[in-house]
Amino acid sequence: MKMSPRYLFMLFAFSPGAFAHVKWFVQFDTTKEPESIIDLLSEPQIGVLLLLSVAAIFVTSWLDRRWPSPVDVPRWQNRLTALERMAPYIMRYGTGLFFLTLTVLFPYIMLTPELVTDNPALRYVHFLIALTAFHRRTSIIAGLGILFLYSYAVQLYGTFHMLDYLVFVGTAVYLIMQSFRQPGQQGGEIELLRLTLCYSFLWGAIEKFMQPALFDQLLTGHPYLTMGIDWEFFVRAAGFVEFCLAWHILTGRLAGYISLGALAVLVLAAIIPFGTVDFIGHFLFVVPLIAVTFTPRRQPVFATPLTNTLGFLATLVLLFAFAYISYYILHYSLHPHLFH
Repeated sequence: MKMSPRYLFMLFAFSPGAFAHVKWFVQFDTTKEPESIIDLLSEPQIGVLLLLSVAAIFVTSWLDRRWPSPVDVPRWQNRLTALERMAPYIMRYGTGLFFLTLTVLFPYIMLTPELVTDNPALRYVHFLIALTAFHRRTSIIAGLGILFLYSYAVQLYGTFHMLDYLVFVGTAVYLIMQSFRQPGQQGGEIELLRLTLCYSFLWGAIEKFMQPALFDQLLTGHPYLTMGIDWEFFVRAAGFVEFCLAWHILTGRLAGYISLGALAVLVLAAIIPFGTVDFIGHFLFVVPLIAVTFTPRRQPVFATPLTNTLGFLATLVLLFAFAYISYYILHYSLHPHLFH
């Protein structure tokens, strides 16, 4: 199809539905194999979108190293430092509020809307996490509780399914480390949180290539989300947009700020068509997004635009390889009961 600037603008401006976690809204079949990587790479639009993405990453990386970031403005330093000291409170209070909401309104949900169980003890685990997350001295208990819920979900839903949600592991480690920090301080755990948050969005992008049929189900119920754009192109392009935004959050300075804002808008906008389910599902994604926004990078991860672009390409290839390998090894071999 002809990919005019109008199509690309409409995709970015009107595609919040494509940034929802599709497994929250459709019937997913854990036995269904992902799309063949050979078939995927043979699609002409994949090559075109890849070239556009590489060009966009290179240009924005070049601009990111020439335009000043808020961290370069001397008169903003006191405000930025104050915001950074707020990040631990955002993480603890946001996590506590999330699990308190689950305790009161959604006791059957473990971590995200599709991870459900009728175990009556789950409500008490939620409440314990909520109660202990609010203070740094007890947040270690909350972190261990989240790790317990994550491992419980792995037992019920399989390792491959839970690779989508490493942000919960990052959140758990952050809360555990808070018990060893002074008030308002954070260390390397914020970088782990940034990594796992970006990884979850990068994985969500890869999912759009591996399981496009899931998005067909989603768009069948909400066809207006594509604004008349071809469904297949819409989903593929949304995957590249999400991957580019997450990459800049992980590696950029000013580009990271802009990508954080764009991704936050898209995530929050998805609440409009999908309501409470999306609100609960993204709650503990938005909280780390805020904490990471309050803790900006002062130097880019890669020194030059070229090395950043090469890193982008390498990460894309490695995540594709990891996703397919992990499906056939982790998802099948470790959890054969899911296929019977």
